[in-house]
Amino acid sequence: MITNCGKDVVNKGQRGFTFLELVVVITIISVLGVVALNRYYKLLVDVERTSMEHDLGVMRSAISMQFAAHYVKGDLTGLKKLVGSNPMDLLAEKPNNYLGVIAHYQVEDIEKGSWFFDSKEETLIYMVRNQLYFTTQLAEPMRARFKIQPVYSERVKEGEKADYLSGLTLQPLEPYRWLRPWG
Repeated sequence: MITNCGKDVVNKGQRGFTFLELVVVITIISVLGVVALNRYYKLLVDVERTSMEHDLGVMRSAISMQFAAHYVKGDLTGLKKLVGSNPMDLLAEKPNNYLGVIAHYQVEDIEKGSWFFDSKEETLIYMVRNQLYFTTQLAEPMRARFKIQPVYSERVKEGEKADYLSGLTLQPLEPYRWLRPWG
């Protein structure tokens, strides 16, 4: 009731939320928030997978270009030096999440979502951030390990078979697989 010049006036058009209406609105907002966060997390997993695959593709292209340059020059020694080398050294720009060359480390201490080169094992390693959606044979923490390896082909010349170096590739040392959280 509103008092107006000594008269009581009842305003029938205004009323507040009932407790039930408030609970319904909060429930709807909560459900929408959970759905939105779930989709956001799935997008983060997809971004990590895509970023890792992009980085691998760029490194494989750089390896192929270096192979071609050494092959054209007939530089077999240079080709052999690439085997087991750090593929990040072949890039003009390294990814922002590349930590560099590390010789002594505890794998648990390496930042998730980053690359580094293990100089003792001559292995490029990616530490997976979204570990629930990644499988590998390695024990946790989840990671993928890669190494530049030679590709040999067989050539038959004058009836004799001979292997020759036909390329270099960046191969995973263990099989891995990204699981599909996105549908």
